[in-house]
Amino acid sequence: MKIAVQVPIKGRSSQRVPNKNFRNLQGKPLCHWLLDELVGLPENYDIFIDSEDETVFTKLEQAGYSRFRFHQREEWFASDEANGNHMIHQFAVTNPNYDIYAQVYVTAVTLKQTIIREAIEKLAREMPNHDSIFLVTEETGWIWFEGRAINYNPTQPNGLKRSQDASFLQETTGLYAIEKKAVLRTGCRIGENALPHLIDKQYSMDIDTMEDFREAEKILSRNQ
Repeated sequence: MKIAVQVPIKGRSSQRVPNKNFRNLQGKPLCHWLLDELVGLPENYDIFIDSEDETVFTKLEQAGYSRFRFHQREEWFASDEANGNHMIHQFAVTNPNYDIYAQVYVTAVTLKQTIIREAIEKLAREMPNHDSIFLVTEETGWIWFEGRAINYNPTQPNGLKRSQDASFLQETTGLYAIEKKAVLRTGCRIGENALPHLIDKQYSMDIDTMEDFREAEKILSRNQ
């Protein structure tokens, strides 16, 4: 089974965390934390750096990441209008010779190679009954969305369960994987029969803000 791993890395700087992908994080560029995990994947995993800027790939080649390939996306897919669905679909259309397409993000600095491989191989075993997989953590609490309660009934006397029993799954945004037919049919990274893959919270870190960055520094410092 042929597997393509797409690693989106924008060339332009992040607004909330300047130079985020290459910003120093506990002694090495932020993106290197996940890339160092990816180099340990089996040989049937082809790993692509997906960017609008070829100098991103050049930097990584110079840093010793010789295993990676380069996929140059069109400029629109690096814009704020593009999302993860757009990116994985354009990648699959351009690179059609794979059975499974995985999308992983370098901002997931605590994500481990073993988890990535475990999730993708689980999807491979479950196909065709399931067409995609994504990482989640289990959370507890009462959830409201768009003006209404989601996981309890606040208008019924017996609708108020204990908060510790009001559990829900939250996407980590670290990894998504989907079979070829599903991504080409739907244009999305989660298909119609998806599997949530539960992971421990310590592996769910995603850096989006400076507060996240500072928290990641603390976590990685403790783990070194």
